[in-house]
Amino acid sequence: MEYLTRTINVCLFAATLSCAVYSVAEESPDSDKPQTNSNSRDGYYLSVGIGHRIFESPLREEINGFQVVFNSRYQWNGLFVELGFDPTSDKNLPAVGYNFYNTDHWNFDLITASTDGRHEFNYRVDGEAKLIFSETTRGTGLRAQGSWGNTSLQVIALPYFHEEFTSHSAVEYASLWAGHRWQIKNWSVNGLVGAKYRSRGLTDYLYGVTESEADKVVDAYEPSSSIDYTAQIDFTYPISKKLVFQIYSSHTVYSDEALNSPMVKLARKWDDRPEKRSEFGILLNYVF
Repeated sequence: MEYLTRTINVCLFAATLSCAVYSVAEESPDSDKPQTNSNSRDGYYLSVGIGHRIFESPLREEINGFQVVFNSRYQWNGLFVELGFDPTSDKNLPAVGYNFYNTDHWNFDLITASTDGRHEFNYRVDGEAKLIFSETTRGTGLRAQGSWGNTSLQVIALPYFHEEFTSHSAVEYASLWAGHRWQIKNWSVNGLVGAKYRSRGLTDYLYGVTESEADKVVDAYEPSSSIDYTAQIDFTYPISKKLVFQIYSSHTVYSDEALNSPMVKLARKWDDRPEKRSEFGILLNYVF
């Protein structure tokens, strides 16, 4: 499994670089083609949605109730900020970066992105409160986004992280997402599948337990690299030019490295959490 995950992460990093090299060569300007310094992606996007969300995960507490979600992006002269808490947040990481090259089908960015939020595990040993936690992880690297009609592809490879963990991987975090949109009368049906790779160092930072943290309740644990898989589908209907109705469902299969963490095992046992992550929502989105 470790050999397979290392091979996949190297391939993802190589794919990102090769897409950039190929597109630069394919789209190199010639003297007969007019040039412009404007960036076609400059501008902003903002949507805010309200509705009901049901969320279950082995890693987080259950959510079942009213929710406010948002998705936003602003770019100026290639510099951009992306923030969002919406159904596509696994794919659209909170990020800042620079859009350095575009072709008819590809966009290439240098990004610094947040890959995982803060993890906390609280428990008691002999009446004493204990806490094992990991801070939000942020990495820097490349992102390539491709589109062909209604089909899209995204590859992210982040070799450099700000946290103090190390591994021998070519990248610490990598992801691959593929999506397609079908139009059925006024309904837009969007399908998305993806895989997220984390190196041994990153997986250990999130789910591992050091010897100094271990006690009679939580055993020491040092996982290897990991891959999670996600599938999502959503249905959207434009009520008006600014108002969009949305129904979505998302499911994630976590790696054995995550599920075998003693922190995750105990949280699942104590809180009766599921093995897989599932999410369902009904939203009314306003697009500015």
